[in-house]
Amino acid sequence: MKKITLLLFCIATLQFCFSQATIKITFIDKECDSVFIKGFAKHQTTQVLKAPFSKNVVLKDAKSLLPGMYNILTDSTSVGVILISSEKNQNFSITIKNDDVSFLNSTENTAYYEYIKNIRKFNSKLDSLNRMFNDAQKSMPQYMLKVFVDSLSASARRINNDMRNYQIDIAKANSKILLGSIVGTSTYLQDPPENVVGNRRLFQKYYIEHFFDNFTFNDHRIFNTPIAEEKLSEFCNLIYQLDDPELDTFVVAALNKAKVNKTSYEYFFDALERILGKNISPYKVEHTYIAMLKDALTYPKLDEDRERRHKRELGYIDKNLNGSIIPNFNFVTSSGDSTSIYDINSEYTLLYLQHPTCPTCHQVRNRMKDFDLLNKAIKSGKMTVVMIYFEDDPQVWDNYIHSSEINLNYLQGWNYDQTIDENNLFDTRTIPFMFLLDKDKKVVKKDILVNEIEPFIEHYHIY
Repeated sequence: MKKITLLLFCIATLQFCFSQATIKITFIDKECDSVFIKGFAKHQTTQVLKAPFSKNVVLKDAKSLLPGMYNILTDSTSVGVILISSEKNQNFSITIKNDDVSFLNSTENTAYYEYIKNIRKFNSKLDSLNRMFNDAQKSMPQYMLKVFVDSLSASARRINNDMRNYQIDIAKANSKILLGSIVGTSTYLQDPPENVVGNRRLFQKYYIEHFFDNFTFNDHRIFNTPIAEEKLSEFCNLIYQLDDPELDTFVVAALNKAKVNKTSYEYFFDALERILGKNISPYKVEHTYIAMLKDALTYPKLDEDRERRHKRELGYIDKNLNGSIIPNFNFVTSSGDSTSIYDINSEYTLLYLQHPTCPTCHQVRNRMKDFDLLNKAIKSGKMTVVMIYFEDDPQVWDNYIHSSEINLNYLQGWNYDQTIDENNLFDTRTIPFMFLLDKDKKVVKKDILVNEIEPFIEHYHIY
């Protein structure tokens, strides 16, 4: 017996609902063990409903489901979707026969499936042009190929334009329901001007600048679908490839588009924050995140809780930026001498803020001791590694400096007067936290990761 899973893409947040949800599914020519309905919350699926399999299964919930898109899966393979636009009248009858899905009492879903069929026809025409192009490359003489390719390109532009116009018409005709928002958000962008097409950088910037032109921010239900997450991921992939001073402007402009709807703005900001602002994200861009926070604090509809959170976050990260001079602080060394970070005279300093008993700090210290280039840089005198414990526990410091773990090649220090912590000199919410500094204690790289240490040493020839 095989399992059929009905995956509900929606934000699984309990709200007051006006009616119960009743989903009737008739299976023809299929066998399975059970049927699940799962919600989508915080990028994870969570089970909402479950029922034993029958040819005519009925899934009920005392509360109506949040409006969103439901993806129907059988044997882990998608066979269709369900759209729910309202918390009222959530009574669906669905018939699943092989790969065909049909609805009773849902004009929206019937219209959505008709839309999908027509989009597939457009894509089939484009696929046919691609096959013709691939065949031509293999068999056609070079002198004929260019003319043929120009003809195919013109045909592709016509098909794309027809498809885009079709999507615009469907979105307008269904603007009050989720179908319209999904189609609108999925509508292809207008082709860029001719002068942009031949320039890769301008082409990238065009699509980043216009990426959310069709996104239906005025309908927050779009964030209860996977389409929003897919668009966000695609957008962040684009901006991650663009090293341009206008990047912050493009991201803030996208956020400003979302301000037409407070709920959409909050969803959108939080999603971008997870990608661009969190330390664990490979796409983190600190200066862009700072621009996001500063812009958010100008939004008149911002909740007090969010305002406090953004101000606190900004207070931590809008300091010690690349190119700035770090503040001075005193520390006592493992030999008992008192000194300060400004007293370090080497060409470069690797400042390592840590806690001796922190498991991650321990792991990073163990990795660093085997770095050949780092050890060479220390031996040459061009680099000093300064490890600083900044909390108020003399016993922790004493245990550490008398342990076998301490690395005598590094300058071990304790910020005994707690100026780092009390004056919030650095963002120490996550440790270890490392800076690469030049001889003037200017930040070369803030929040340098352990796997970046040796590449930076090699790049700046610190050995």
